[in-house]
Amino acid sequence: MKNAIVTYRYSDHPAKVLAQNQANKYQVIGTLNKDSVKGDELLLIMTVKKATLDEAADLLRKLGVKGDIITVDGGRSTYLFNSQNGNIIVPQLSNPQENPAFRNLPHYLGFRKTTKNQVAPKISIGQLTPKVLPNKDQPYLILWQDNFDSDVSIKLYDGNKLIQNISSRTASDGVYEWIPRISVKEGYFIRISSWKDRNIFGELQL
Repeated sequence: MKNAIVTYRYSDHPAKVLAQNQANKYQVIGTLNKDSVKGDELLLIMTVKKATLDEAADLLRKLGVKGDIITVDGGRSTYLFNSQNGNIIVPQLSNPQENPAFRNLPHYLGFRKTTKNQVAPKISIGQLTPKVLPNKDQPYLILWQDNFDSDVSIKLYDGNKLIQNISSRTASDGVYEWIPRISVKEGYFIRISSWKDRNIFGELQL
């Protein structure tokens, strides 16, 4: 497994263990096996508002979840992001006087769909919503999807001119945090190419 997110079993969450199972906003996750085929489960991700973790878990049980139920850390530290829809949940302050430092990267939970049909390999690059031009010395997320397992290279171009080799080789896991050390101009584009076959690539116009 190349990537994973760290979670709690819902019964071990600090809100339940240390805060008397208080009602709050939580994201709970469980699997639903509808066809009795091992390893072929549906994933249920549910957000509850003003509910306890016990109530959230009980609802998943009623929906058919039989195995472990987990939850990502909740409250103001939760930041959920979708490359197509943009921000889903943004950290919010419970006290306007507080000044916490939020992480640059949200948690990602990614999936690949396997198929027996032969399909042409391809790379599709996502765009942040709304469109954002990378700023010098500021983290920028490069997001993409592909249907192969090999590594990729990421480069910045101005027309046919190579401006920067962002990463000569990185795992094709769909997300790369880039901190430009140069000023990025409108009209530049990012190209992500298969490390094994440079003719397989996707481009994002900035």
